[in-house]
Amino acid sequence: MTTAEAGADAPLAEWLDEHGDGLVAVRRNIHAHPELSGQEYATTELVAERLEVAGLTTTRLSSGTGLICDLDGADIPSLPRIALRADLDALGMDDEKNVPYRSQVPGVSHACGHDVHTTIALGVGLFYARHPELVPGPIRLIFQPAEERVPGGALDVLADDGLGGVGAIFGFHCDPKLDVGRVGLKSGPISSAADM
Repeated sequence: MTTAEAGADAPLAEWLDEHGDGLVAVRRNIHAHPELSGQEYATTELVAERLEVAGLTTTRLSSGTGLICDLDGADIPSLPRIALRADLDALGMDDEKNVPYRSQVPGVSHACGHDVHTTIALGVGLFYARHPELVPGPIRLIFQPAEERVPGGALDVLADDGLGGVGAIFGFHCDPKLDVGRVGLKSGPISSAADM
């Protein structure tokens, strides 16, 4: 890493040093209180409250769960709005691990990493709320409900024009085949399924 690269990463590294434990606590809170598709009311409120306390404006989806938050960075007309999409819902299955943040809801668990996805997108919003001068261009955070249901909550996002003005979208997904600290990217769809 060059000195210039290290300097560019310094605000993020400093912010994570200060807020990383708080993000872990949020993720564990979401993990301990999972909600099924279309029932993500508490998760929606938790995310909205955190973003709003940081000074950001959120728009809840008309379906009652899920929300959108726009970050307006550098006003460069040639830049399309980039969306970062996370999913809020959990799966209808027991949490079989024995950890302090184990699911407290019988038969419901975050076994697919949506608690992680939500926390990452929340962290992006909170970081940029603290450092608005670093927002590289217009960004939309999409917290999608009901990803595990068919038809899913993506239709709710579309119905509320959640992709209006969006030129590209990136979704989060945990991949146990990637080592910790590595991020994989692919152009086009990846890791999608619609089944029970």
